Amino acid sequence: MTVGYLLLLTSLAAFGMLGIFHKIADHPGCRPKMIAVILLFWGGVMTTLYTAAANAKGLVFPGPVLLIGSCGGALCGLTLFGFQTGLRLGKISTSWLILNLSIGIPILLSVFLFGEKVNVGKIIGILLVLAAVVMMWMDKRIDLPPTGADGDPLLNKSKWLPLMLLSFAGNGLAMSCQKVLVEVKQGDYVWQFYIVVYWSGFIVMLLLSALREAWPNRREYATAFVMAICSVIGNISMTTALKSVKGTVAYPVNSGGSLSLVVLVGVVFFREKIHPVGMAGIVCGISAILILALT
Repeated sequence: MTVGYLLLLTSLAAFGMLGIFHKIADHPGCRPKMIAVILLFWGGVMTTLYTAAANAKGLVFPGPVLLIGSCGGALCGLTLFGFQTGLRLGKISTSWLILNLSIGIPILLSVFLFGEKVNVGKIIGILLVLAAVVMMWMDKRIDLPPTGADGDPLLNKSKWLPLMLLSFAGNGLAMSCQKVLVEVKQGDYVWQFYIVVYWSGFIVMLLLSALREAWPNRREYATAFVMAICSVIGNISMTTALKSVKGTVAYPVNSGGSLSLVVLVGVVFFREKIHPVGMAGIVCGISAILILALT
């Protein structure tokens, strides 16, 4: 096995662990805003150190990189917050799938904004994305009680789907920023872009939290720090692996593999109950990701 494939497996494991720690952060002692703030802070620190030490361009930030990265960072921060909040109302196995299905958004934008040609595979993939989201919602509806206890509206009407759809849209638009970066001829500044994304996301979430939230506790520090490590290792490993592994192999293996790992852990270790329609949605979603990545 070549170094490239070892790095690809490292990326798969890192992104899978990121999803698992999102579930671990689904704890009364972990506030979604604080998780987002700390994760983005340490992501910014580690990415800055890596870029300064290992990237030939160093800490140089052209104007387009700053602008696009800032937009992407704001979207990432808000998506992290929305996803972690929504996770309290749902399952990591289905929630992580919906977040990963957002790969369809940059593909659609590439077609409609940048004139890329669409093929039958892409059309099938997008339709499978929509089908998977509907199936995930059907799975969630089965778990909802017919009436709320003591008139609690959260039990009568789940906020999970709206929060997941907002996270889906935010993550997809954030992913699209990398496509915009390439289109404006700044594709050589990927790591500088990541630095701006992490730090701008941190600033946005800090401003939203500063006046309303108490200082982070030890559980929040520890959990979000590990999540930041997983995020940075996943990005570094994937970017480096692409130098020797074809994208047509790397993207499906990374996306499908990490998603399968999160689903497996959700069912086996966190004892999440997935109904038949949910299992069909997971299969449909993984198929959509593989088709979109391969075509």
